[in-house]
Amino acid sequence: MAKSILASSAKIIALTIILSACTEQNVKQEKDLTLPDFSFIGLSEPLSDKKNIKVSVHIKIPYDELQFTRSGDQFFAQYEVGVNIADQNKERIAGQIWSDTLWLNAYKDTRNSTNTILTEKSFIVPASELTINVRVTDLYTKKSNVLSDGLDQSGMYKTELSLGNIMIMDSGAPEGAGLLMDQSFFEIIDTLAFKIRLLGAVAPYSLSYDLRVKEESQTSKTTVIDHDGPIDSLLYFDIPLTDMHYANYTLFVMAEDGSGNQVKTKSNFRVRLRGVNFDVVDIDEAVKQLVYLADDRSIRDLKIGTEEQKLAKFKQFWAALDPTPGTVENELMEEYYRRVAFSIEAFTVVQEGWKTDRGMIYILFGPPDEIQRGPFEINRKPYQVWEYYRIGKQFVFRDETGFGDYRLDQTFLDQNDWRFRY
Repeated sequence: MAKSILASSAKIIALTIILSACTEQNVKQEKDLTLPDFSFIGLSEPLSDKKNIKVSVHIKIPYDELQFTRSGDQFFAQYEVGVNIADQNKERIAGQIWSDTLWLNAYKDTRNSTNTILTEKSFIVPASELTINVRVTDLYTKKSNVLSDGLDQSGMYKTELSLGNIMIMDSGAPEGAGLLMDQSFFEIIDTLAFKIRLLGAVAPYSLSYDLRVKEESQTSKTTVIDHDGPIDSLLYFDIPLTDMHYANYTLFVMAEDGSGNQVKTKSNFRVRLRGVNFDVVDIDEAVKQLVYLADDRSIRDLKIGTEEQKLAKFKQFWAALDPTPGTVENELMEEYYRRVAFSIEAFTVVQEGWKTDRGMIYILFGPPDEIQRGPFEINRKPYQVWEYYRIGKQFVFRDETGFGDYRLDQTFLDQNDWRFRY
């Protein structure tokens, strides 16, 4: 299907609806401002007793998720962190609660989401299937948020060779080479650093790593560890990178001992575009997906130039539409590409979901207020009716093939407001 220019009325409506969604999100964020949002990661290492493991829980709390109070010329926030580790029976086997106070000199720093509190606690627990629960409480508002994650290390000591979790390091962290907390690098990196603990009894030992993107190996290497006899070491590796790009990566690590025992583990991370929505991996593809928001001329211009030039123009395009300029996030871009990502997941059948008629309407107007579905009948094809009561619009989609490829009813296409075709 051939793409044509978006009618100006549809474009204005789309911008209004998307901006409205952003406003609703902002109101919700204001209401939930005292509910501290944070992230954590739990990593394990083998221990020489071969019964227990060391679990390190790393917690990251953005400054702007805490409520600050003024004291003289400074501002302070008080918070409490609780960690609870449970076994497969949901029984608590370890944990700790602690509190602290954060002092800042400038108010603007209290609203900066890029500044974060990093805290860590370690626990010795049996090697088993575990659940890590972390609670963060703002002590001024008394509001709490709880996150949970599983950590299954029941097979840690199945052989004489054991391998801990991969600890990917963030060399760009303000305090130096710290743990990569969000599993994301911002901008291209030239060296990937990681640590991993190896525990074994039979020399010699070899360790292999393989860095892949979309199942394709980017770089791999096998290293023979110069160590006689038993080993219990935290190993540190630097991987030089020459062909890095914005994508999702998986680092596989495998170890082998002198008896032929093999163990392996993996860790995922992503190279992201700073200031660009998390769902955007490829700039060229992201530009194509602007078809519902930009005209042909703008899209052609965004496709021209080097990668750096295209990225700069892409950021400039979205900066001009940012409903809250001067803030870290561009809510309009976040909402737009969130809808694109949902369309790909929900509507992909014959072609990518964002290119379909349902994807088009979802991206332009968001989720409908109601969906009426008609099943397959002898004399009638399956159909869906999307109702948007808040804007007084209704869209009918028909599955002419019976394979889930719903097309917008021709009566809507004749109105010349919906003329996107691939």
